[in-house]
Amino acid sequence: MSIFTLTWLGQGGYALQISEKTIYLDPYMSDMVEKKEGLARLVPPPIDPARARPDYYLATHDHMDHLDTDFISQIDCKGVQFICPESCKKALLALGKGIEEGQVTVVKQGDVLELEGFILRAVYADHTPDSVGFVITAEGIALYVTGDTLYGDTVGEGTNADIICCCTNGRWGNMNAEEAVRVALRSGARLAIPNHYGMFAKNTADPAEFTGMAEAAGLKTYTMGHNETVDVKGLL
Repeated sequence: MSIFTLTWLGQGGYALQISEKTIYLDPYMSDMVEKKEGLARLVPPPIDPARARPDYYLATHDHMDHLDTDFISQIDCKGVQFICPESCKKALLALGKGIEEGQVTVVKQGDVLELEGFILRAVYADHTPDSVGFVITAEGIALYVTGDTLYGDTVGEGTNADIICCCTNGRWGNMNAEEAVRVALRSGARLAIPNHYGMFAKNTADPAEFTGMAEAAGLKTYTMGHNETVDVKGLL
């Protein structure tokens, strides 16, 4: 039986289940940002590090709320395949968690990996020098996660997405709602899911602003609840 599910972990983070493989993408599960920047979580972390068993761990860039090294340092990293930009690789290997260089695959814009049950494509994002977004294709559906990105004329271009998960908070290096609608339409997506809100009081937004504009432009939307799991095919 085919399985392709998506769970929103808060902020820009997701867990995906594709057949028998578990994929983490940018999960923020610790209090690292509060310890270093004074910004407390508004929602509890949904993954217990003692039970975390990802097959793949994807990171779009090396900011704490996307590459949560406090969380990674608490999980069993044996056998985990990390896929990320070069800056993230350096942070991972410096953790002293026994992560071997062969466990880390560095990607840049345009790279395509054929993995177990899915195809992963790294696409353009404008945030840090080596940030990327990811397009995950499985079961005939292309899911585009923008990662953090400013608006630009090439963001989303050529992604050929069916579903887009996009940042909409409009501050600290991210698109606002109106810009995210433009990117969603450019991506070709049939459905859009907003993210990057509801984690920090100083860096949030009302997802209804995005969904209202998107639906007015003829784009179907879905607003996920914290730690909600959806069947990806069922969204379309």
